[in-house]
Amino acid sequence: MYRFYLNNVDNDYNYSELCRVFLNDDEFETIGIRFKEGSRVCLSDNSYLINCRGSNDANIIKLELLKLLEKLTGKTNEWGTLTGVRPLKIAKKIYDDAGSIEGMQYMLKFVYALSDDKIALLTDTLKYQLEYVKESPLGRIGIYIGIPFCPTRCSYCSFASNVAADEEIEDYLCNLLEEIRYMGELITAHNEAIESIYIGGGTPTTLSSEQLERLLTRCEDSFCVSPADIEFTVEAGRPDTITAEKFEVLKKHGVSRISINPQTMKNETLALIGRQHSSEQIVEGYRLASEYGFEIINADLIAGLQDETLDDFRDSLNKVIELGANNITVHTLSVKTGSRLKESDPEYYRRNAENVTAMLDESRRILYDNGFYPYYLYRQKHQIGSLENVGYCKADMHSLYNIRIMEEKQTIIALGAGAIGKVYYPDEDRLERVANVSNYRIYNERFEEMLSRKNNYYGG
Repeated sequence: MYRFYLNNVDNDYNYSELCRVFLNDDEFETIGIRFKEGSRVCLSDNSYLINCRGSNDANIIKLELLKLLEKLTGKTNEWGTLTGVRPLKIAKKIYDDAGSIEGMQYMLKFVYALSDDKIALLTDTLKYQLEYVKESPLGRIGIYIGIPFCPTRCSYCSFASNVAADEEIEDYLCNLLEEIRYMGELITAHNEAIESIYIGGGTPTTLSSEQLERLLTRCEDSFCVSPADIEFTVEAGRPDTITAEKFEVLKKHGVSRISINPQTMKNETLALIGRQHSSEQIVEGYRLASEYGFEIINADLIAGLQDETLDDFRDSLNKVIELGANNITVHTLSVKTGSRLKESDPEYYRRNAENVTAMLDESRRILYDNGFYPYYLYRQKHQIGSLENVGYCKADMHSLYNIRIMEEKQTIIALGAGAIGKVYYPDEDRLERVANVSNYRIYNERFEEMLSRKNNYYGG
């Protein structure tokens, strides 16, 4: 086991996260100490003292640790010392402070040790946002509504999604409608304006067309919104839940953006990951979406699915472009705790990094060639190669909700089981979480408590 003694460090969390990019949890230990320069220290084998000069600069300490980890393991990390979810948020702050793209690039390379490729990705993403995205207006909020049900559970999934009986889904929906009504009254009383509504999951189109009608009607009535004035997204992620009747309801209520998420177009992989639909059903879902004239159609693809090659991934990407997706998110497979894949193969995410890197590089080339731009990105734990997820879009077809949730400068009100809202305090530039319970059964059992938590958005 390696032991890293971190001088002048009280909280070793970020340093441990950097070590996890290179090592398993049982291969290292980080220990914060106070060590005076000039003192003698005796280290055992595989033990190392970091920051012997006692710097107070976390970036300097992490850079020293990074170089040591690379030397010990023979591995590199394209994201340098950055370990968090939101690297673009850091890049944007550097840009604001430096006053130029060049200044930002210099800092990312020499202070944070990012690779040229990741610097270019952050640069392109920031340039898109600077050109096409206005800053979040004060007083404008986003709404997230969670439908935590799916037809099946994918092997890599750890989200609060469930396979449930029709009666349980109906009981949940009745409570959710009441939560929307209650929150609508609070929003109206505080005279706030809504910028976006995002209905996600799970798979919202697990609901019947009649249930979707009730849900969208309640949103319009409670939030007093005109769909034409906001970004209105509904995930129709699973093609086996899509029907003409459901699209009719979405179109009637002014939904401007939908997601049809193949993850892959290879039938063998779909079966392997636990999906009960075929690539032919995906094609039919896109045909139907085109028939109903949805303005923006998002597709999610995953790089690194079991047994997939670069050719498989390239084929899936080209097919969703041909089908008409104008907003495509390329995910790196993340093997989360609680997923079947994590239980059966805990170290899967540590393999196949070279292949997945090639997939991401190829996706960027293909999407750029087809007129797409990167517009937001984020990272997750246990991603293959410690890589990233990137959202691409055609010009001015981005998702405001996705951008706002990553930049963390807007209040997002979250409703339903598993939903985590955040209240933004601009004077302090900080967020405060307002979470519902994750399990839909507990949400139903403790529903009055879920309602009372809504008061926390306004200091209740």
